[in-house]
Amino acid sequence: MKSLRPALFGLGIALASTALAALAAPAVDKNWPQWRGPNGDGTAPGETAPLTWSDTNNLKWKTPLPGAGASSPVVWGDHLFLTCYSGYGVGGGAGDPRKLLRHVLCISAKTGDILWHNKIKPTAEEDRYGGMGVPEHGYATSTPATDGKSVFVFLGKTGVLAFDFKGKELWRAKTGTQSSRKRWGSATSPVLHGDLLLLNTLQEGSALVALHTATGKQAWRWGPKIIAGYQDSYGTPALIKTKAGTEMILAVDSEVWSLNPAKGTFNWYAFTGVGGSNVSPSVIAAGGTIFAFGGYPRQSGIALQLGGKDDVSNSKKLWTSTRSPYVASPVHHAGHIYWMDRSGYAVCLSAKTGKAVYRERLQSTRGVPKFYASSIVVNGKLISVSRNAGAFVVEAKPKFKQLAQNNFTSDRTVFNASPAISKGRLYLRSDSHLYCVGN
Repeated sequence: MKSLRPALFGLGIALASTALAALAAPAVDKNWPQWRGPNGDGTAPGETAPLTWSDTNNLKWKTPLPGAGASSPVVWGDHLFLTCYSGYGVGGGAGDPRKLLRHVLCISAKTGDILWHNKIKPTAEEDRYGGMGVPEHGYATSTPATDGKSVFVFLGKTGVLAFDFKGKELWRAKTGTQSSRKRWGSATSPVLHGDLLLLNTLQEGSALVALHTATGKQAWRWGPKIIAGYQDSYGTPALIKTKAGTEMILAVDSEVWSLNPAKGTFNWYAFTGVGGSNVSPSVIAAGGTIFAFGGYPRQSGIALQLGGKDDVSNSKKLWTSTRSPYVASPVHHAGHIYWMDRSGYAVCLSAKTGKAVYRERLQSTRGVPKFYASSIVVNGKLISVSRNAGAFVVEAKPKFKQLAQNNFTSDRTVFNASPAISKGRLYLRSDSHLYCVGN
């Protein structure tokens, strides 16, 4: 696919025993306010978590959920927020789409008690349950975001809703009711930038948008004039700080885009070759370099130097790679990039060169693990939750070492959500329960 030039764009995208103790860093009182944490990149500076857990070990509490979902929990203080869906497309069956119901939950992070529970009926018909797309993740895939005063949830074609911490609805905003050519449903999550809420709505509205957090009114909207192919971007925008300010960066089919998140104006783009029939991983950054991965079937990756203007395809390119995660987003730690692939392998690349350091099969007692959730790094350890075989803990080092495989044997439902961590407690969600793990 040829790169679209700026003229085509609109104005303004190994098992360890239970004797293993906790990760040894001191706990820090930090919130986990959005998907993949405060930095949106899966890093948890200063946090600590157990290496091992089970139904009887290091489990603080578990809470039954009113529905399924692939969204992750977010935490602010003692409040935890989560979304679910029920009524349609649950348990491997379709049913009546008119019975689809979304659930927004506020849960005590200390006890697991549900503090409030709001039920949201759709205002537009979602993509049907069937085929390769929606059954893989469902209708509650977008992780909420919170600024400590309000919580914001993106519910696909129903739009964005804001609630206060007592559960009162503050506003609703429409973001589009379109369907992409695949009809795979909504998957991206909102991110906060000051008093703006930023969203990738290429699926529903053929645009990237910013909403005022106080009112839900649109601050800006930017979209390509030619949308074909770009609707296959399922990644969450990354906010990356540079010397010149913060950039909002999104990987799409065969390109990476950078916008000014405050104004919605276009900074630069790069033709990357990163793409295919879909691009799901989000961009990450470290040391003035951004790393973009994704695309199926031609999975690939690219490193670009930050900054520039207009077309930076050649001027900012540092390396390319033929290795890439499919759905999960990678994580950077100490000069290396890590992820778990869908075939049950742990992968490590050099962030400097893009060359493979290792690709090692995970040792699993429950079959080949498959990953949709993205890893997080806690005190030099990767915590990665598989869909079907529990959670794996691996050293975040260029020499592969698996430390643990952890299972809740009582739960055989799917785990699609990326983990969250706050105050030394790890939060994991399946299609049936929310779990809190701590020492």
